[in-house]
Amino acid sequence: MALKLIKDGNQISSQEPEFSELNKFCEENVIDLTFEWIAGQFWLHSDLPKEKPIGIEIDRELSRHEDYLKKSSVHKELLAKSIGVKGAHRPQVLDLTAGMLGDSLLMLAFGCEVWATERHPVIRFLIQSALKNAQHPKLQNFHFEATSAQQILEHGPKTEVIYFDPMFEDANDKASPRKEMRIFRNLVGSDQDAIAVFETALNRKAKRLVVKRPRHSANLSQAPSVQYIGKSTRYDVYFSV
Repeated sequence: MALKLIKDGNQISSQEPEFSELNKFCEENVIDLTFEWIAGQFWLHSDLPKEKPIGIEIDRELSRHEDYLKKSSVHKELLAKSIGVKGAHRPQVLDLTAGMLGDSLLMLAFGCEVWATERHPVIRFLIQSALKNAQHPKLQNFHFEATSAQQILEHGPKTEVIYFDPMFEDANDKASPRKEMRIFRNLVGSDQDAIAVFETALNRKAKRLVVKRPRHSANLSQAPSVQYIGKSTRYDVYFSV
């Protein structure tokens, strides 16, 4: 199967070293993927022709979060509470599952210093392309590592907080999943090693380990120290002992 790259309406070569991992993924998984260069970065074409391509608009997302936080206190946000934002304190956070950077950018907007990792080649290619195109000043406090959660837990920075949002199939969610989630569930699947990653993270003895779950899902492993529960999502927090 094939990797297709489009720039200015024309197909370009996919044989450059920066695309080798994507080529390997397409071949091993017998899948066709199309990326298009739009506004300074690559975007992934949807699996449905009428849908817009998928990309990460880092500067726009950070600015949107900042505008929102000007009107609403950061201390009211469940994510902020779960990672230990208190008063002027902003913890350093290691995000084990960067995905499309949704939570990483929000924590960055809170004022945290964030390290993030993503192991899937398609998603991390989108992240790396978007980072090359981004200029927001808060990115000086963002560090991306193209590796696995287990590797960064073994060799990465010692942070006050470890954040883990494993891919899940939520049986309680009757609504159609967002485009990005639908596509990445097909590409990535569920995180079969989620419990192993959780146990490694717990043994790292960070001040707190935060696990993001659907509100009505079972605990990933043992019962948390405390939970912060929203309408559809909850954050299970495990304090180091």
